[in-house]
Amino acid sequence: MRSPQDAPTDPDQLIRFGTIASVDLGAARCVVTLDDAAATGPIRWFEARAGATRTWSPPSIGEQVMVLCAGGEIGAAVALRGIASDANPPAGNSLVENITFSDGAVLSYDPAAHALAFALPAGGTMAITAPGGVTITGDLTINGDATATGTVTGQADVVAAGISGKGHHHGGITRGTALADGPQ
Repeated sequence: MRSPQDAPTDPDQLIRFGTIASVDLGAARCVVTLDDAAATGPIRWFEARAGATRTWSPPSIGEQVMVLCAGGEIGAAVALRGIASDANPPAGNSLVENITFSDGAVLSYDPAAHALAFALPAGGTMAITAPGGVTITGDLTINGDATATGTVTGQADVVAAGISGKGHHHGGITRGTALADGPQ
């Protein structure tokens, strides 16, 4: 065990830069090639959260990192991610905040416009699982087909092709067993 007098004080022993060389997803460890061409052993990387709330966003091979070496020991190091580089430039250049994924999907929020957007690449799918239900407050526009496996209920009215389900009329009605014409 080192005494306080033996603790390294040279920042070059404590803080180093490098790039991710490999990632072991199962062990949540990465190997970093340091700027002096040396490599770390498998080390941990920083996540945004790691307590009761946890995040998972593994580093990418080639991603630039800062290696923080506790006590100057590379074996005890952790990789601090999020450093933009020529190979991995920033994901934006405005006040719009976004997360850009490797397949081209983008989750963004524009605070000036108060607009949240999630854009998926061609063939992308999305699933929401909410056993307690989903509530949307505000207008809803669907550009495409909609399928429901349950009942669709409209509290005020349901309008199809401009014809009100609540206030439409049927012509040619003969009381008795005859069927009415379609809605008008």
